[in-house]
Amino acid sequence: MNAETCVVCGAIIPEGRQVCPTCARRAFQTGAPNEPKPENPAKTYLRRYRAMMARRDSLQRAIEEAYDRATSCTQKLRAVHVDGGNAAYDRMAEDVIKVADSTEQLKAVMGQIDQELQEILRAIDAVPDEMQKTILTLRYIEGLGWTDIQERLHYEERHIFMIHGRGLWHVKKWLEAKTVQ
Repeated sequence: MNAETCVVCGAIIPEGRQVCPTCARRAFQTGAPNEPKPENPAKTYLRRYRAMMARRDSLQRAIEEAYDRATSCTQKLRAVHVDGGNAAYDRMAEDVIKVADSTEQLKAVMGQIDQELQEILRAIDAVPDEMQKTILTLRYIEGLGWTDIQERLHYEERHIFMIHGRGLWHVKKWLEAKTVQ
């Protein structure tokens, strides 16, 4: 049996069909054929965590590399007579100042990222059920796949999805309440 992909979501479907059963059911229920389901804002919000952590780690590496460049510079000591003019220009001192300035800018950006990361953690912490918090943390903070979460928690996949959905609902309500304030 040959397989094709759903024109809406890209799922693998039997040959001769254009949409998967899920997309067909959604089109029948909503009256909107071939339109993908809109992304859950809670998922979108929580998914930012991993990307922001990667950006923060990259900025931290940039700061460390800049510091290493600034502190590992050595000049060969030679008897050179400097009377002023272009010869008196200290290129290393200027490079160290540039590194210090860019480091401060990077640290400011990292501070903003840290605040956003803390906000995402507060959203998960606002979920009342501990198992929902655990699943959201494993999925969005640690970046585990569904199979890994299922193995770690010893739950069936359907149960994991159900708990995850309830946790997302709480995060969505938290986001709505935060937006109203």
